[in-house]
Amino acid sequence: MNAGLSPNRLLPILVCCGLAACGEFVTYPDQGTPRAEAATFSCYSRFYVVYLENCSIQAVDGMRPGISELFGNTSRILPGSHWIEVAFERYFGGGGGITDVCAFDMNLQPGYAYQIKAHSLQTDLDHLAKHDHQGFYAGSIDVAALSPSGQEELRHVSATCNFGGGSLCRQDQDCEPHPDIRCFQQAGFPFGLCQFKD
Repeated sequence: MNAGLSPNRLLPILVCCGLAACGEFVTYPDQGTPRAEAATFSCYSRFYVVYLENCSIQAVDGMRPGISELFGNTSRILPGSHWIEVAFERYFGGGGGITDVCAFDMNLQPGYAYQIKAHSLQTDLDHLAKHDHQGFYAGSIDVAALSPSGQEELRHVSATCNFGGGSLCRQDQDCEPHPDIRCFQQAGFPFGLCQFKD
């Protein structure tokens, strides 16, 4: 039995690797701003014996990445105050998908590299309670901030989360362009949810 990969099996792997290696999601017009003056923000992927867990950047200030940028999983952002939306995914055996979508505010500094720490999402609901919960819930995420000098600090940020997916927003323009989709504010939370209007 030949244990090597046939060209038919190798092609999908190469395509996925190629997409993952695509450029960053640049959230500003890339004209004359040195890379060293921007901040980078990354998610994580963790492969284990029986499952895969990762997060992906869904939006920065309501801007959503294209498909190739989505696979790159890193954003380049100008310094300052921004809101960031990420999706957490888990796959086990033959199934899985997005478990939580969260959005949070962060003040980014020039030249810093930020990365969400694996398994750091904490919520005020346990796993079973989330399945029966309707609407948003509060959460928190740990983000490592690496300075240009190599010093690392951990930032604990408060987040607004939604179980099972969706797109979070602050205004209608943060949602996918569609005449029937708008941002519905959620009482008690700083973010809304993109939904079809009645």
